[in-house]
Amino acid sequence: MTLQELTVNGTRPILGKFGKALGGARSLSFGRSGGRNCPMECPYHPESSSPYAAAIGARCYAANCEGRPDRSQLAAKLDRAELTDGDTVLRGAAGELDRRGWRLPWFRFSTFGSVPVKCTPVFRRFTARLVDAGTPVHLPVFSSEQASEYRRGLDGLAVTVRESVPVQEFHSKAGAVSCVIGSMTDKPLERLRLAKIAAKSRHGFMGRRCIICPAIAATVKRTGSKRAKCGACTACANGGVDVVYPAHR
Repeated sequence: MTLQELTVNGTRPILGKFGKALGGARSLSFGRSGGRNCPMECPYHPESSSPYAAAIGARCYAANCEGRPDRSQLAAKLDRAELTDGDTVLRGAAGELDRRGWRLPWFRFSTFGSVPVKCTPVFRRFTARLVDAGTPVHLPVFSSEQASEYRRGLDGLAVTVRESVPVQEFHSKAGAVSCVIGSMTDKPLERLRLAKIAAKSRHGFMGRRCIICPAIAATVKRTGSKRAKCGACTACANGGVDVVYPAHR
């Protein structure tokens, strides 16, 4: 698919917004959750090869969001990106940032799906421009292989490649990691309680600072906090901090 086709005559933005972030933040997704970029090692992949998949249940909250009837435009956008090579998506997104500015309160890769299999020179240049502009970047990946690929490809840049890990590996995996704790069958406050236990345990085992995502905690507790937003909190962009996400929709 060409860049023109991706944007449908240039009228549909490639970058996105998301409710957990401050106004002005942007995101970039390269395709569907469980699509061609998502590694089979992810325990939430519908065809996961992870030994933990059966234990946690194959529930990808992002895929669930994409399938909602009121998200048909989002699904179509992700389908267009899925049919396009990652470098073309990045070039289109770079054009949008050239027009609006690269300095943002927050930038999130892969609110849906995952990054391309290879960290290309185009991906590195795009990320470097965000970093040079002073934009905090959340770059999640979903397997050890993907984490290694992007840490090599972005070596030397002040950006954190954060590996999402299953709870069974949360207490032993080195480096910047995140983990989803609890289940949607648990009551909201129970999800928070379990998240606090996991964060304390990670700190105890690895000696690293570990926090609960404030944006999700505020959603679970229904506080309506306007400051519990990505960009107000920049922990996911900080390589010295690990993050626990209570299970959420």
